[in-house]
Amino acid sequence: MTTSSTFKVHKNGLLPFKINDLKRREEPLKVLMCSPDYFDIVDVKNKHMEGQQSQMNKVLAMHQWNELKAVYDELVEQKVIQEVSVINGVPNCEDMVFCANQSFPWLGSDRTKIVWMSKMRHTSRQNEVPHFESWYQEQGYISKHFKNVNLFEGMGDTIPHPGKQMLYGGYGHRSDVKAYDELAAELGVPIIVLELINDNFYHLDTCFVPLSETEVMICKEAFTDEGLDILRQCFETIYVIPATEAIDTFCLNAHVINHGSNIPKIAILQKGSNVAKSVLTQCNYRIIELETSEFMKSGGSVFCMKMMYY
Repeated sequence: MTTSSTFKVHKNGLLPFKINDLKRREEPLKVLMCSPDYFDIVDVKNKHMEGQQSQMNKVLAMHQWNELKAVYDELVEQKVIQEVSVINGVPNCEDMVFCANQSFPWLGSDRTKIVWMSKMRHTSRQNEVPHFESWYQEQGYISKHFKNVNLFEGMGDTIPHPGKQMLYGGYGHRSDVKAYDELAAELGVPIIVLELINDNFYHLDTCFVPLSETEVMICKEAFTDEGLDILRQCFETIYVIPATEAIDTFCLNAHVINHGSNIPKIAILQKGSNVAKSVLTQCNYRIIELETSEFMKSGGSVFCMKMMYY
């Protein structure tokens, strides 16, 4: 039996392989950000954007973005990550700053750098993708495009299992479930597909934060019972974050950095996440709190505002 398939385990079903038996995966150590020069809220693409048109403070947004970039620059100096790159924002691409969504980068078994380009739901966001594709090609990536898939929103919905050659794929709002069949076949890795059923959690990266090979933080209201069942098989410990905290603080859009080595474990997240902070402290993470209020109005926080790449 090959494990390069997608898996949606129903009640009383068992995962047909052991995660411990999967090959190791090298974590990316470089950060890509997109400058918020043209960031704005001009329409409603998710529940968090309702009533926020013209409510965003652009000066404050730039300040908050610069504070996040300064954190990453400091982590470079501390040798936690390798480097920080910035792609310039583009006029009429007001959401381009959320650079977790336009792509999914991967390192092949022969160390070939591959990037799958997204197929965004909203027209204005579709215009962002070619700019990222050009940037990746300049970095030596081979870009790939889906053949028979209408929707796929990159690392917003596709999150690797820590340290393992396995992915989790969210679907239901912004990505098609069949995208993961094609991705699993092309990459040769298993993908656990998780249906998202709550409008507040329209991307997987808003409700699901793997902390280690055995631990994860989630908001259970985002998932079906079947999804929760399979997650219990994938992780020994599941920390459940209250929906109110996950919605109000976007704490499950945190960026956790855990290389599984002697490098300190870092968690960067929005201020005020009491339960999530307690979990991260318990799991020996160094916590860096930031203010991302202007980006939260558009439905994103720290994780959305960066892409880890090779």
